[in-house]
Amino acid sequence: MSRLEFEWPDEMVEQVRAARGRLERAGEVLREIPLEERIQAVARVLNAWTQPDSPWRRELAERFAEATPFHPLTVAEGLDSALRAWQPDRFVACARRELAGVIDLGSYALAPYSWTAVLAGGSIPMPTLLSSLLPLVLGSPVLLRESSKDPVTAELLARSLAEHDRNLARAFERLAIPKEDVAAFDRLLEAPCVVATGSDETIRSISSRLGASRRFVGYGHRFSIGVVGADALGPMKDAAHGFALDVARWDQSGCLSPVVIYLIGLDAESREEFASGLASALAELTDRMPRGSSSTADRAAVATERSEARMRAASQKATLFEAEDHTIVLEEDARPRPAPLHRFVRLLPVASTPALGDALRPFVGHLATAAIEGVSPRNRSELVRLLSRAGISRITSAGRMQTPPIDWPHDGLPLFAPMARFVQSD
Repeated sequence: MSRLEFEWPDEMVEQVRAARGRLERAGEVLREIPLEERIQAVARVLNAWTQPDSPWRRELAERFAEATPFHPLTVAEGLDSALRAWQPDRFVACARRELAGVIDLGSYALAPYSWTAVLAGGSIPMPTLLSSLLPLVLGSPVLLRESSKDPVTAELLARSLAEHDRNLARAFERLAIPKEDVAAFDRLLEAPCVVATGSDETIRSISSRLGASRRFVGYGHRFSIGVVGADALGPMKDAAHGFALDVARWDQSGCLSPVVIYLIGLDAESREEFASGLASALAELTDRMPRGSSSTADRAAVATERSEARMRAASQKATLFEAEDHTIVLEEDARPRPAPLHRFVRLLPVASTPALGDALRPFVGHLATAAIEGVSPRNRSELVRLLSRAGISRITSAGRMQTPPIDWPHDGLPLFAPMARFVQSD
């Protein structure tokens, strides 16, 4: 039977319709709660997740490892390090700054959407947690479409909301809608505000199906980079260990994972020293953060790029450091090449900061975070300006790429404002 002939039953469509009805009623109650009280209520939920002994984080680590390809130790380290950086006080301060600060001007008020559809994407829990909580602060209930790669996070979030605040719990529902169920998706996209994370193709597809009157907040494909300057010659080992941690976390699968590391002005000996140090650091993490399993297609992609790198290494056009769970390719130039991920990193030499700008030009609009090491304060300001012009929205140091603060400007945007609506009354 062809796809055009296949008809999904109306059950999922009815589930979306019924959830919408419940959420719209819950939203009426939610919006009666003062903004400051909503901020504090969500902050209490966040606090329950970010405590060192959080039972929610512990259960998520256990169940997420069972349901996904990641190794349990790598999941536990990834969650602990990421959620430690999510400070509830910083979340509260951001909400007050972006929302209460506007309202305090006197003639502005929040006009929350009656409900918000959140389409989770990717394979890491943190974006799902955050994008589900933000609309609740705004007074807009959430219907979350779960990611097929993460069947765990939404259920635990719902339970934690129920434990801490009945009104928040009633304003959050989740559904696992198959992507082939077009009718149910269309019902979901009737939400006045739609938030989605996914590939550029997914974001374009969703955008094309939405009416002009709907707010759409789409987070498409991004990747991150490292930058190492010649001033790292002393602490080269520390920089390598930091980048190894960034690569190993979540097996390099998030948008904050470094895919390439650019080496600015390093001579051949220093480049090889850094490559060797990075390979050694990744090897040291093998027992503490083992790499998880991968699909046949992913293994084939890694094998293809390793084979190609071996041929270039034989011609002295690259240097290859490979082990069972990681691959480092030190290239002879900064030419773009495929990035199969799964702890596969390319090191690309550039002669200067302007040369780095040329190398990044094809990726403008697709960059998320950059970690800088070995760049003097005098040269750092020029480098930061260049990276910001390339669209990078967060600059940090090695070892911190995958642990941003909760209020970092994802895609250069504020935390709450993209999903907020205000009304002015003179």
